[in-house]
Amino acid sequence: MGMKNLLGLGVRKLAASLTAAALSVVLAGCGETAANYDVSAIGPKIHVGVATDEPGLGFVQSGQYTGLDVEVARYIVHELGFVPSEIVWHSVEPSNRESMLTDGTVDMIVGSYSITAERQSQVDFAGPYFEAGQDLLVRKAGKHINRVEDLGSERVCTAQGSTSASVIRQHDPQVQVDERERIAVCITALLSGQADAVSADDIALSGLSKVSGGGQLAVVGAPFSVEKYGVAVRHGQPTLVAQINDALEAMIKDGSWERAVKDAARSIDFKLSPSQLRPPALDGSLSQAQR
Repeated sequence: MGMKNLLGLGVRKLAASLTAAALSVVLAGCGETAANYDVSAIGPKIHVGVATDEPGLGFVQSGQYTGLDVEVARYIVHELGFVPSEIVWHSVEPSNRESMLTDGTVDMIVGSYSITAERQSQVDFAGPYFEAGQDLLVRKAGKHINRVEDLGSERVCTAQGSTSASVIRQHDPQVQVDERERIAVCITALLSGQADAVSADDIALSGLSKVSGGGQLAVVGAPFSVEKYGVAVRHGQPTLVAQINDALEAMIKDGSWERAVKDAARSIDFKLSPSQLRPPALDGSLSQAQR
């Protein structure tokens, strides 16, 4: 660990026992964010929510956490002054993300969490750090769905708590939407013929197809929304949001963001679009339709 890292960590440890006034000390380098934000409000450990069943984004195998969201989270908490052993990971689902933040189970969520006006009424967002698009996953055999307009009255499985269902219905109210607890459960439904398609973000569908599809599934490749992934924290923490944005800016500037995006895409054979290789503006702007 370099001198700057040690200095930032030392300030974070000291902050736990100092008053907020003492936290005005300004440090240079990696630990500067820890000096500006009262990390004692978080505690000796930081609790981070991520998806654990979305290869390429947030995935756990043999106790190892991998994926773009995981790498983004690690970079942020490092910039806040925490070391890896001080991260407590929590598995989150679309249906419980807001509640896990508001009840204090987690301090932040980095889990393919699209920024929406409705969600901004419940939590605060930093970012966005990635842009995805809602798409469809179908069986290769007898494939006849090439875009969302082809759905008609087909059965489409989505994750409960996401906004995928409402976006699908906006395109065609005749679609039979089946909301399951987790998107991974939808893959089983698709393979067994209980569903005709699965709808989620393109990068998530690519990962699930790669790991769980058995070569039988294909992403349609015609996204019909723009999803801006944000880092969510509890309401009323503007300083923390600003520090997370500073960390994301640093991640983009030093090349770590692009490496993480490319590594994630490569791991699941996901073809990145030019827009997905361009860092999004960290302005908290909303997408047209969100997960």
